[in-house]
Amino acid sequence: MLKSLYAKNFALIDEIQVEFGRGLNIITGETGAGKSILVGALGAILGDRLTRDVIRSGADKTIVEGEFQLRPSSELLSFFNQNDLDYDESILILRREISSNGRSRCFINDMPVPLSSLAQIGDLLVDLHGQHQHQLLLQASRHIDYLDDYAHLAELTQKVKASFQRLNALTRELDSLKAREQELKQSRDIFEFQLQEICSVDPLPDEDSELEKEENILRNAERLFDRTSSLYKEFYEDEGSLSEKLRAAEKVLSEMAGIDDSFSNLKSECENARIIIDEMANSLQEYSSAVTFDPQKLENIRLRLAALAGLKKKYGGTIDAILESKASAENELSLIENIDGKLEATQQAIDHERNSLGNLSLLLSEKRSAAAQKLAKNVSVELANLGMPKAQFIVSQRYNESIRAHFVTVNGRRVEVRAKGIDKIEFLISANPGEEVKPLSSVASGGEISRIMLALKSLLAEIDKVPVLIFDEIDIGISGRIAQAVGRSLRKLAFSHQLVCITHLPQIASMAHHHFLVEKKDDGMKTQTTIRKLLQEERPVQIAQLFGGEHVTDAHLQSASDLIKESENLARND
Repeated sequence: MLKSLYAKNFALIDEIQVEFGRGLNIITGETGAGKSILVGALGAILGDRLTRDVIRSGADKTIVEGEFQLRPSSELLSFFNQNDLDYDESILILRREISSNGRSRCFINDMPVPLSSLAQIGDLLVDLHGQHQHQLLLQASRHIDYLDDYAHLAELTQKVKASFQRLNALTRELDSLKAREQELKQSRDIFEFQLQEICSVDPLPDEDSELEKEENILRNAERLFDRTSSLYKEFYEDEGSLSEKLRAAEKVLSEMAGIDDSFSNLKSECENARIIIDEMANSLQEYSSAVTFDPQKLENIRLRLAALAGLKKKYGGTIDAILESKASAENELSLIENIDGKLEATQQAIDHERNSLGNLSLLLSEKRSAAAQKLAKNVSVELANLGMPKAQFIVSQRYNESIRAHFVTVNGRRVEVRAKGIDKIEFLISANPGEEVKPLSSVASGGEISRIMLALKSLLAEIDKVPVLIFDEIDIGISGRIAQAVGRSLRKLAFSHQLVCITHLPQIASMAHHHFLVEKKDDGMKTQTTIRKLLQEERPVQIAQLFGGEHVTDAHLQSASDLIKESENLARND
């Protein structure tokens, strides 16, 4: 809900802070006091395009800020994710600053954003009736969602969407196969050559590394034999070898340990050293005896490495890249061999999915048709209660023939299909007898469109996701019984939504949960608009003034009190 609105230097507003409440917030005041300026201020933070003319005379800039208390919303979460903004699930602050140089700055939770972002989030938060901005119900693209929600068709619409997505994926796959078919067949010789060339060498994983190690050993076989033989002799075989000297030293240390046992550790260490030398000598002898001089094997390894190097140069520089190229060539040749079968199988899958989607879409269309008639009838009844007894409300349902890929067959006709099925849904209205029905967005009268919206909102209250509704001109052209019916409808709708309503009619004002008074003050130097929340005891006088203007009589006061009591009784009954 809208918790508060702050405005500074906006038109006739010097500085105001309005704290709104849940339910029905009524704003009254004399004509010209500036009630619609408040709506303009709200429009500023909802993305309306404004000029620097809105800046109060003598000021450098205007500031408007609105604080909203949120309820969980997947659409809001999606908006914040798409715009890389932090999402606070409880509070949202929108701010707009307009400078005298014409520069406008916009903020969401203190993060700078473009004006379009304010407009986007504004559409999710507020429906502003009396102007054509921020009214989702005026957007024909939304009508199908309202009808589906009204008819509780979520499960069926999800099935249609899933089937459409499968059909779309299969169609893309078929298009891709057809596009590649000729290219693949033309590339057959290339793939066969690549596969034959790689298979003729038949490289193994990491083979080049192992061969390079073996080639290095064979190339240095003579040096390795000489070095290992020489070391073996020095360690063990020659007279005066390391092993012989350590044995002698060990014997001397043993004698010394017999005299002084402090030499025992040295004797042990000498013994360990001799054992290590002997083991090293054995390893050197084994290696030396295993060294082979095989020029032919060395040549074969070098030829193998050269063949691998040739492949690496052509196929990516590594054995892994060569093997990947081999697998790719095998896959492409397999696809070439099976392309016709793959095309046929994919087309069959498309035909099957299209048939399934057609059946689901037709079932959905039939359910929408029944719901559309019910909705149209109920809206007409609501409009009659709201003073538009001759209004004709129609839910237009049609579908387009299509030669495009996205189609299903309905009664022998190719019909365009989308994720929401085959239907094009639009709400149409004829406000007066003799007028042709036309789209809601074409309705000229602010009062009429506000009442149409009130009727629709009343019927769609449970599923309407926009939490705040603002009505600016809903009482134009009505009075008496109709005004009372409008007030009752607003009061009832306020149980599920927060409403802000500007009115001149006592029948509507009396229904308020929170009543605000807008006043224009002139101190001889400047004129300014102010707003304050009325105390409960102040309300009868203000409502009475809506009856009699400045000349309030006891009868006016009594009528005002009666209306307030009636609204309280209505609340208790509800």
